[in-house]
Amino acid sequence: MDVDQFFSYGPRAPFEVRNVFTDREAQIRDFRDRFARLTERSWTVDELLDFQRPASNIITLCGEGGIGKSTLARHVAGLAVGGELEGLPRHGAHAVLDFADPASSSFEAVLLRLRAALAPLARSWPAFDVALAVYWQRKHPGESLTAFLRKDNTADSLGVADQVGTAVDQLLGGFGALSVAYRALNLLGRTATQKARLKRLRADLPALDPILSEQDPDRMLGYMPVLLAADLERARRKRPALALCVLDTFENVQRLPAERGGLEDLVSRLVYLMPNVVFVAAGRLAVRWHEEAKAVALTYGGERRWPGLAGHDQLGLDGFDRASAEAYLTARLTVDGTPAIGPGIRERIVAGSGGSPLYLDLSAGLFGQYLARGEAPPAEAFGLGFPELVLRTMRDLSAPDRDLLRAAALLEAFDEDVLHAVLPQMRLRQIERFVQRPFVRQDETVWPPYRLHENLRRSVAECDADTDDGWTPAERAHNAERAIEHLARAALTVWDDDADHPVPLGVRSRRCVAAFLLVLHAAHEHRLTPRTLGDLAYSLTVLGHWQVLVSLPELPDSPELNRLTAVARLTARADVNAEDRYQALRELIGEPEGPYADYYRHELASRAHIIGKVEEAAAHLSGIEPASLIGASGRFGLADNALRRSDYRSVARLMDGASQAGLDQVRAADLLGHTHLHNARFAEAAQFFETTLDAAREANAPLWEARALRHLLLALMWYDPDRTMSLLGRARELNGSAGEPIGLAQCDMAEAMASALRGEHRAAAALLEAAARRFGELGASRELLPVEALQVLLDASGGRMAEATRTARSLTDDCLPVWAPVTRAWAGLDADFTAIAWLDDPDAARRRWSQALTRLRKRSCGPLDVGDHRALIPTGRVPDALVETAIRDALRSPAFDGPREPVDAVGTLGTDGVVSGERTVVKVRRRMHERLETVRNFDKLRATTGIKAPRLLDAGAAGEAWWAVLERLPGTPADHPTPARQRQLGRQLRQWHSQPPGDGLRLDDPGALGVLLGWARSTTPDTYPALAEHIAAACRGLPMTAIHGDVAVCHNTLFDGETLTGLLDPGATEAGPPMLDLAWALAVDMPRGAQPGPLIDGYGSDAVDHDALAALLPLMMLRRLIDAPSLGLADTDGAWLTRWLRDHHPDLLTLAQ
Repeated sequence: MDVDQFFSYGPRAPFEVRNVFTDREAQIRDFRDRFARLTERSWTVDELLDFQRPASNIITLCGEGGIGKSTLARHVAGLAVGGELEGLPRHGAHAVLDFADPASSSFEAVLLRLRAALAPLARSWPAFDVALAVYWQRKHPGESLTAFLRKDNTADSLGVADQVGTAVDQLLGGFGALSVAYRALNLLGRTATQKARLKRLRADLPALDPILSEQDPDRMLGYMPVLLAADLERARRKRPALALCVLDTFENVQRLPAERGGLEDLVSRLVYLMPNVVFVAAGRLAVRWHEEAKAVALTYGGERRWPGLAGHDQLGLDGFDRASAEAYLTARLTVDGTPAIGPGIRERIVAGSGGSPLYLDLSAGLFGQYLARGEAPPAEAFGLGFPELVLRTMRDLSAPDRDLLRAAALLEAFDEDVLHAVLPQMRLRQIERFVQRPFVRQDETVWPPYRLHENLRRSVAECDADTDDGWTPAERAHNAERAIEHLARAALTVWDDDADHPVPLGVRSRRCVAAFLLVLHAAHEHRLTPRTLGDLAYSLTVLGHWQVLVSLPELPDSPELNRLTAVARLTARADVNAEDRYQALRELIGEPEGPYADYYRHELASRAHIIGKVEEAAAHLSGIEPASLIGASGRFGLADNALRRSDYRSVARLMDGASQAGLDQVRAADLLGHTHLHNARFAEAAQFFETTLDAAREANAPLWEARALRHLLLALMWYDPDRTMSLLGRARELNGSAGEPIGLAQCDMAEAMASALRGEHRAAAALLEAAARRFGELGASRELLPVEALQVLLDASGGRMAEATRTARSLTDDCLPVWAPVTRAWAGLDADFTAIAWLDDPDAARRRWSQALTRLRKRSCGPLDVGDHRALIPTGRVPDALVETAIRDALRSPAFDGPREPVDAVGTLGTDGVVSGERTVVKVRRRMHERLETVRNFDKLRATTGIKAPRLLDAGAAGEAWWAVLERLPGTPADHPTPARQRQLGRQLRQWHSQPPGDGLRLDDPGALGVLLGWARSTTPDTYPALAEHIAAACRGLPMTAIHGDVAVCHNTLFDGETLTGLLDPGATEAGPPMLDLAWALAVDMPRGAQPGPLIDGYGSDAVDHDALAALLPLMMLRRLIDAPSLGLADTDGAWLTRWLRDHHPDLLTLAQ
């Protein structure tokens, strides 16, 4: 006998219990033949990826409960992979997925169990395991995949953990700070071997790239079975193998709402995408995937894909025939090798069984109970109908065990604590013995771990009225309430703020889901409406288990429960317009009443807040019972309402009394984060959102984790664009998988602001437009941070004050109160900061918000100094005496390897202010606007970006003169701008422009434009103001970056043949619109044969602001034309420039004359 039977009957039982399998020989032969046909077939990658092919790899077993479907399916799978069926591969593995287990409602759990079961068939599963690592990092950021797989501590789980770790190590160089998704998609293995393996894997399996590229982990998961099939097929080519999967209690899947992405759709995908695995589905209902009506809800549905389900692939299962039932009872219990059950009683049992294996098993168990007590089993106790058999079994149990069986039958699953809660007078030792009885099924991998066969469970209730000590309907209802109340209490410990709680918060979060489903089903079964069900629904909402809520069943025969599940489904539908969702909720709920009124009011208030109906939200909140769980959390609703009224002191006061642990910590930190963000205290806001993020991860609250990360971006975007950009990918993944389209819009906003701070204004405008479009589609208004506020900021920073003013005025009536003074101040309008209850004082808040505009304006080109007639920044020559002093000082530098005699050095001094050595040069100040800091910044830029510039070796000052010793680069100046040279210059300028403006001279600084235009101020004084106005208009509002200011292929560059070896001598203007550099390079090079295309190709056409370049190019042509006579180029470059301007911009040509 097995362990359960040993502990049921005891060590002195006068009989033996044998596992018997009989009367299924025909079905086993049929299965064997089908398994053989399916395993003979091999699959190419092309065949695996043919998504129109017919599938024949599912066999269904249909029949009534207790007929032996599960037993047959599991038995034949064991025989097949155990080598006990002829003609099948000797190498095999099988999985059993029982959908009676609540954990199997998660497709992630289904797929992981299948992966674990198939693990022995191959040493590695590279495609699936790499995708699994990517999926896991997106779905469960911060949680180790291998650690999770090792939690079960079984050989299978440990083996899978090792296989996954090995695959990621071999292909991606292991789990690390760099996203495995990023490494997988960019072939960034850490060694050449890893890169080669990954490249080969992606080339061999075209399905891998789209799966890895999909940002939504739930969508990834639904198609990952094809990768498992491809890995399996790779192993089968080396060694034939049989892979089987039993889908047990499949009717539980079929009874869920039919929809794309639902569990039945995902399981049908699993079967279809793995044609090299044989699936055996055992359930009470026929599988309908081939029918047109059902196929609408399936990704792969219809008779063309499932031709066999219309006939031979669906096997009906009947009961045992008389001979087989007799054989079963003869062998089930034996005494010294002879049947324990005599012929007469066997005949009675067979006659009453109707061939039901469950009936035979229960009858044999009842017979064994008599023998274990030393009693002779009475014949009249056997051969009764099924309810009567259950009744007889119950009567045969002791009174305590009868009560325990009744208690166990109250719920679809239970544990010892549930039984004790229902029967508190019961000794724990009695409960321990009861759960070891043969009719109690046990699975320690799930919570709660025990359950009864569904037929037995329902029969207990049906026949209990006929027992002498049976429960009355009132007692049954009362005890069901006790069971429900216990489960609810266990689930609601998710709200406990004890840091030393014995059960981790993440585990409590998952148990909350299981408890909710069990309580819902029990309430429906026992016609109860427990108030705690509303608390559980509220808890799942706060925890973010939206996938559970959106899949809740319809319960039309329980009106109150049906309304509860309908409300929960609607609140979880993030794809529904927010305004429509609120109106639908109001129609569905009406006036909130009944046991779930508080839950309904909470959901109504939440939706009202989102669409800006703050007063209605406050009214909904005021109706919540203060003493309830939801009411106890009412301070958060009140704080949210205060936040939307811009009453920040009230938010801080309300949150001061909130718990700083568990879910309360998540919500409190989030509210305080928004409060500080609205007060322009961005770093403090970011700290609160970091706290929210950490607490959400600990609580296994995926929705809050997604929210916390995007809210963190909304704080960081104001001052740390680099970190904002680094977190965007993860934030989009989390919000996509959590079904939060508002979160995706907020990610667009954060990227827009970060892009603007980086000077990428075109990208910022496009992202802000995308965010506005998303918000419009969702019907979300009065957002905590409206997209229009950022639009005002970007317009004001770019000098578009008319647009900023118009938006700020229109925003006032349709935003939170705080944004009226903030946006009006940005737009230069009167702004009343005293109307807001700031955390500190109005003047401090005004200063902080004005700094946001100032910070952004630094990245945009402001008004240029077009009236600089006084030459604010002198550009004249440095006196020769000072130059000679600087040269003498430089010659003393040990870094210089050229002539040491001042006379010799001065004699070699060129017009560029350079004295050459063997491997170094000395550069000295020749003109008054030249700064030593420019040289130092040039060297920093070289080190940061890798541009080809000389290293700064030494430097010093001598009064108003200065000197620098620089590395002497190879190469010579170029006179001819070939396309190859232009492309290289374009690439160098792109690297240069990757840096933000530094502390050097900006083009919009006073006097800076005059420095840039150089000769024009003195050569054409009459037309200089007009030229300056044209350039100012072209530059106004353009993004600012570091610029060279004076470079072209034929100017300030060195080449070795076609290879660029150095950029030299940057201009004094260190920050300006990057297109200014491109326009100047073309103005210098085009007269000598250059075309714009190669320079733009090298720079990257996607990064070129073509409108700005088109506006600046003719102006730089004019500037070069003005300089040409002074450079001795009037008859060459000057003539070409004159013709070009005459042909393209004759109006500008007059400014040069």
